[in-house]
Amino acid sequence: MEKSKEQRGRTRWGRAAVVAVPALGAIGAMTAAMAQGLLAATFAVSGVPMTVKSGQMQGTGFAGTVYEAAGQGVTYVGLTQANLDGLCAAVSPTVPIVGVVTLKITAGDADPATTELSAGNLLLDAKNLTGNGEFTGLKLGISSAAMDVGPTEVRKGAGDFGLQAGTAKVTGLNASALSAQVAGTFKLDNLSLGVTAGQSSC
Repeated sequence: MEKSKEQRGRTRWGRAAVVAVPALGAIGAMTAAMAQGLLAATFAVSGVPMTVKSGQMQGTGFAGTVYEAAGQGVTYVGLTQANLDGLCAAVSPTVPIVGVVTLKITAGDADPATTELSAGNLLLDAKNLTGNGEFTGLKLGISSAAMDVGPTEVRKGAGDFGLQAGTAKVTGLNASALSAQVAGTFKLDNLSLGVTAGQSSC
């Protein structure tokens, strides 16, 4: 009986390893490429919202639209060039055999006076986004087709209601997002990316 239990235990871990090893290898390669500024990045897990936090995000060319996705309103926002003071993004999907795992990426330092992270064409599909905002040249209630600043990905959206600004700064950024994408270069200092068992947040 004891031998049977041990065999079943080894079988479960063996299956988990088959799933986890390739994933961890891919994460390691992606982390190295991102740390060298070689990779544009998209973070998304279908149907699973992710948490995105930053002490401060500021940049130029801000645009946003509101559209319908799966019966709910979603805000699609972007910055042509963004600088961030720290970043944490976490998503907890359910992986077959393994169960719930958390993929988390963090970067930056503890100094609130610096914005050491930079991203070209930062895009965010957000269900909820909170923080303290400061904008210059803000225009509200324009259609996406009438926008003339911000990433083209946002301006090509189908939203009838939109907003844009020449510059934007959001402190205490906290977003529940469906996806986060950097279409241009993503520079991340002190990058850490890993997978842990169970659910955790930033």
